[in-house]
Amino acid sequence: MEEFKSGFVSIIGRTNVGKSTLINALVGEKVAIMANKPQTTRTAIRAIVNRKHSQIIFIDTPGIHKPKTKLGNTMIETAFGSVKDVEVVVFLIEATSIEIGKGDRYYFKQNKRSKEKDNTSH
Repeated sequence: MEEFKSGFVSIIGRTNVGKSTLINALVGEKVAIMANKPQTTRTAIRAIVNRKHSQIIFIDTPGIHKPKTKLGNTMIETAFGSVKDVEVVVFLIEATSIEIGKGDRYYFKQNKRSKEKDNTSH
């Protein structure tokens, strides 16, 4: 008998890069809102894919952006917080991107700081 496996996958990236579209495609139905308007996803949305011997819980996160409001700060904290206890992080960028942009580099810097803090608190 095959072992049952399960895990969490957080999908993160800048606003409007297709995170919700990818979640919907992976799940096979519309579970996340898709719109051309930035910051449509304001909280982490979980979508579960069940298979015979596995279960994957995908987490759709708010887009990473330069916050200008308290809501923006909360959305960024939600996105960064979603990567702490997952097995896989999928960082999505625009398909037309030639290089990693400033916003994407900002995420990597913030994520590295977060990991360093986690390692010192143990």
